[in-house]
Amino acid sequence: MPSTTRSLAIGGAILGNLVDGYGVVAVAFIGKAIERVWNLDPAMLGLVFASGPAGMMLGSLVISPFADRFGRRKVTLASLLLVALGMFGAAAAANVTQLLAMLLLTGLGIGGVLATLNTVVAEIAPPDRRNTVMAIFSAGYPLGSTLAGGLAIGLMMTHGWQIVFLLGGALALLVFLVNLFTLPEPAARENGAAGPRPPATMRAQLFGETQRGNTIAICLAFFLNMISFYFILLWTARLTVSLAVPEQVGATAMTIVNIGSLIGPLLFGLLADRLGLVRIASVYFLAFSLAIALFAGTTDALWTIYAASALVGLVMAGAMTSLYASTPLLFPAEVRAAGTGLAIGIGRLGATAGPILAGLALQFGAGRSGLYLLFAIPPLLVAFILLSGRIRPAVTLKPREA
Repeated sequence: MPSTTRSLAIGGAILGNLVDGYGVVAVAFIGKAIERVWNLDPAMLGLVFASGPAGMMLGSLVISPFADRFGRRKVTLASLLLVALGMFGAAAAANVTQLLAMLLLTGLGIGGVLATLNTVVAEIAPPDRRNTVMAIFSAGYPLGSTLAGGLAIGLMMTHGWQIVFLLGGALALLVFLVNLFTLPEPAARENGAAGPRPPATMRAQLFGETQRGNTIAICLAFFLNMISFYFILLWTARLTVSLAVPEQVGATAMTIVNIGSLIGPLLFGLLADRLGLVRIASVYFLAFSLAIALFAGTTDALWTIYAASALVGLVMAGAMTSLYASTPLLFPAEVRAAGTGLAIGIGRLGATAGPILAGLALQFGAGRSGLYLLFAIPPLLVAFILLSGRIRPAVTLKPREA
């Protein structure tokens, strides 16, 4: 593939990941507003926060296998249109039930976008710089999250919470148009041209004797990581306000988390290309666990909130990037999108569970500090999985030709 074509394709993929970050985090920034307007209790707010990840789980599990059968490009473009439709629908929601439905639809599209683009970028990236390229791709997520936070802080007071979703829908349409012209359909896979595969064959390849360990380990790692990742992403702004600080402090804290998340993946990519992916991933997950625990000690002194936000953002996005970079290496080409979608889909189950569990815990009287200490445990378990050698690359990717 010519370098210009590859660069344009990766650029379009980064924008697709930006839509993912925007779509997931937008609801976190409007949480306090809809809680007030619709008089929501913490448990219902947790359900609202979880609806997007629930849709992403379905999208990753249901939509991504079609990319192996009918092409990455077609599935990505169709998924971006679903995101736009869901965002515009969320802006028009008149009650919490309608909002839940539209966030679910948005998540469905995002799940399809992320699984397919993650696979495409891994397949077309130069082997000697793959971790760095995957890190740059992953930086699109916090870029989108930061954009959502900036718009929420700047426009919600004058235009209402709906403006965040209206602009998100417009962004998804714009990224659809960009990828319409930049996203290639990679050539036949290393092991032959792609075509429809019987479900039994797909299951056999994902859970056969040689592949079963990788599949289970990466799915478990995604599940555990996303429990804590989405707890931080969706509840931090709301929990920060519980420290009796102004509402803008919560939004600012989340924006700092996302700025830290821009740096973490890039640093991970540089280190992983030099020192090894699994080794650096283990360090990141240990640091992620520690950073969440430190959040438990924050007070109404703003410097403690902002310092903890910067640290957790720096390490949590790098930890997530390590899983995205590892996953395509674990599956043969003909089931790569399906395997990646399965891992991300199981992860989104954790992303759905995390916000709901946090909401229920608060509803039944759990304290803020105890909640953070509880959610520091899953990343520690992921570090154990990585250090135990359970995840081993099954293939060596070669850059695709157009």
